[in-house]
Amino acid sequence: MTRAQEPGAPDLDAPGASRRSLLSTVSPAKLRPAVSPEYLVPRPRLVRLLDDAVRAPLTLVVAPAGSGKTSLVRDWAARSALPHAWLSVDEPDRDPAQLWRGILAALEGIAPGCSEPAARALRQQRPLDDALAVLLDDLEARPYDARVLVVDDLELVDDEPVTASLRTFVQRLPGWLHVVLVSRRVPQLPVDRLRARGMLGEVRFPELRFSDAEASAMLARLAPAMPADRVDEMSRQAEGWAASIQLAALAARSAAARADDVRAGDNQADDLQEGDVDDGEEARDDRSAPGAVRRDDGARYLEDYVWHEVLRGEASDVVTVLTATAVVDRVDPRLARALAGREDAPDLLARAEERGLFVARIEPAGSYELHALVREALVARLRRQDPARIAELHRLAARWYEADGQPVHAIEHLLRAQEHRDALRLLASCVTALYESGRRSTVLRTLAAIPADVAPADPGAASDVAWCRLYVDRAGFVQTVDGLDAPAHDVGPGTDDPGADDGATAPAVRARLEVLRAVVSAIRGDWAGGAGLARAGLATMGDSWLLDPVVRYGWNLVAREIALAERWDDASAEVHKLALTIAAAPERRLALEGTRALGAALGGRPVDALRLVAGAREASEQTSMTMLRTELLTAEGIALREIGDRAAALPLLDRLSGEDCDPLPHCRLLACLELARAHLDQGDLDAAGRAFAQAAEIVGTEVTGPGGRSLLARTGCLVALARGATDEARRWVTQIDDPFWSPVKGALVLVAEGEPGAVAGLVVDAEPRNARHRVVLDLVLARTAASPAEAEAHLLEAVGTASAHGLVQTVASAGPEVVEAIERLAWRVPPSWLARLRRVPANGSVLSSAALRERARSLTDRQLGILRMLPSRLTLREVADELYISVNTLKFHLKIIYRELGCGSRAEAAELARALVSPGHAQPSSTLRR
Repeated sequence: MTRAQEPGAPDLDAPGASRRSLLSTVSPAKLRPAVSPEYLVPRPRLVRLLDDAVRAPLTLVVAPAGSGKTSLVRDWAARSALPHAWLSVDEPDRDPAQLWRGILAALEGIAPGCSEPAARALRQQRPLDDALAVLLDDLEARPYDARVLVVDDLELVDDEPVTASLRTFVQRLPGWLHVVLVSRRVPQLPVDRLRARGMLGEVRFPELRFSDAEASAMLARLAPAMPADRVDEMSRQAEGWAASIQLAALAARSAAARADDVRAGDNQADDLQEGDVDDGEEARDDRSAPGAVRRDDGARYLEDYVWHEVLRGEASDVVTVLTATAVVDRVDPRLARALAGREDAPDLLARAEERGLFVARIEPAGSYELHALVREALVARLRRQDPARIAELHRLAARWYEADGQPVHAIEHLLRAQEHRDALRLLASCVTALYESGRRSTVLRTLAAIPADVAPADPGAASDVAWCRLYVDRAGFVQTVDGLDAPAHDVGPGTDDPGADDGATAPAVRARLEVLRAVVSAIRGDWAGGAGLARAGLATMGDSWLLDPVVRYGWNLVAREIALAERWDDASAEVHKLALTIAAAPERRLALEGTRALGAALGGRPVDALRLVAGAREASEQTSMTMLRTELLTAEGIALREIGDRAAALPLLDRLSGEDCDPLPHCRLLACLELARAHLDQGDLDAAGRAFAQAAEIVGTEVTGPGGRSLLARTGCLVALARGATDEARRWVTQIDDPFWSPVKGALVLVAEGEPGAVAGLVVDAEPRNARHRVVLDLVLARTAASPAEAEAHLLEAVGTASAHGLVQTVASAGPEVVEAIERLAWRVPPSWLARLRRVPANGSVLSSAALRERARSLTDRQLGILRMLPSRLTLREVADELYISVNTLKFHLKIIYRELGCGSRAEAAELARALVSPGHAQPSSTLRR
């Protein structure tokens, strides 16, 4: 069952595409518990306890490491009749978006189809709360019996961004869904409030502790050769801790190995044990018993215990591989070979698993996982004895992860190895992909982990920091790039990038800085200046531009300037050369499609724009390219409004106007300006003023450059003219920095001031750059022509261009007198195009009489009768009584009337009804339709 698409929302996903994309990013091993080991002792009392706890909406299973939390829940899940989903989280899930991808993938197993709308929201970079709301609405609508979601190892991701989303989720669970959270510590949830409301089930360490009988049974299975009295004694000393029981069993084998040494005359084991006793504490006779030595430093005790009791009797090559692979959470067999430097590393890990050395194989990937406590003990010893070896292992892991296409893991290991410059380099190479896939938190966390002194002395590092900040902190990006102008970052000829083999990298650094400054110019709304800097950077880099992700981005800045300057033409030499060049970089080529669609929409080719949007949308979803999607949505909104589909366009534009659109603030600006013009066309000056004020704020604070100010001034002129403020409109015209729009907007002011004769001289040098420009210019000339014949010629020229390119709103926005003039030439106008024009509101007026008659044709006799009564002062109940229908039936017809007439209230419909029946307007009736 999938959630119905909201009315007016764009269909961004083919059916099932979200689910397939989601499942492909989550390891199947994380979505099911490991197989329970044979030595696991059944604990029916805990299964019953968990049965009772799971009746609450939320159950917490919280206890220290090695307490048997996961084993209990795994055993319960295997025995329970309730359908359940499982997710084991790991370090990358500290990114909230990544964690919720895993939760959605898990929920798919018990609520098929629920992940699609929420996953779509995550890929669209909508706030996480929006995605959760979509998910919770979907889950709430499902009529299921009780089902359970288990999230294991929650302590790995217990950071505020994650727990904030979990708080929202667990407090709004549907009645059928029960969530079990397994963690080493209490998560940051409103536990007290949930407990007081009876919404919380809990299983803590006191309940998880093994009884003496359970501990003895488990120890007997793990160490079947151990005498029964010894089993009972060691079980009591384990104090109910599952890990201690397992360690005790392994210690028994280690003791046996030492006994063999003693028989051979080797007393080394006894000496080693005696050295582990704290001052003031007597050595115990039975040194193999767990808990025989207590220390305040539990971590050091565990380390000593693991090394002296667990691993002493093991083969040295097994211990070597375990130590080498302990620096990673889960080790792939290939990674094990790289870390240990031996081909038999996977075989030795398999042997360690067979010998019960806290190693588990994770199917189907075949990776191995070492118990965290043992891993920590191994790393602690190695860190103390050979810190250089630890750093080298992290470097090896980083190189392997990078080569394997797992940059996030590689970055983590580079940071642990204190290789901050390499971590920054790698982050810069993949920051676009991380941002596009919604892992903004990962980028921020990595930047925060890099010391502040890395970048100042290294221009290359400084440019990497700036590039990464572009995607997560626009203000920080601009500030960083502005700081690159300082002399410390001026890279002159012969100045090598630190770490380079020769001076060949100096041009690359200069090229990067030029492109980064170009990005700042583009963000600020100086698209022409940004394109100039980008071209300079590309020229500096030469043929090597393809090798650098920052410099490659320069081509997209060049393309964006062409689009926003409204001169995009696929047939032009400029665009053709750009497309051929950028084709060498696949990710830049795909990003170009968004700019291309936007250029078509702004350039008066809405049909072409919608075709490009449809062609690129699937690719944008599959690759999760947020910037591409933003430009596609902007182009779609502008194009839909242009062809007259206001119902589909306005929700898109409204959505964009409320988003940050980082790092493309111009898309938000375009959406706000388009909304302002749409409200002007409807005659709603208040709504137009609000949208324009929002656009003015964007220009005043973000898109402050000449391009942004010019776009704002063009719409500001229209808003002022709609209010009759011609002096204000003239002031706006002086701020338009465009050789076409400045004289054209000035001409509109002259018309409003009653001086049409001066228009021809003003627009004589206005050179159209696209089809929309040609239509606008011909319409202005038609309104101000000296003779009817000249006016008709210009009007027909405009109609021909507009109908050929699908331009409707541009013509309607020219005003009601233009639309009425076209009606008089209806026999010379393409009928399909004219039909669309009649359904679009003309700027500054209600619908023309012809448009009203066209819309009224679709109404039934009953609906026409209702429409005639709307101007009266009768209530809806009284209208229904007059027509002998119910109020519900009346409301049903009103919805159709409002939709067909393009209005949103009774008042608007009443005004249209008065226009239809006023003198000079044809009376709507069945005769009219016939």
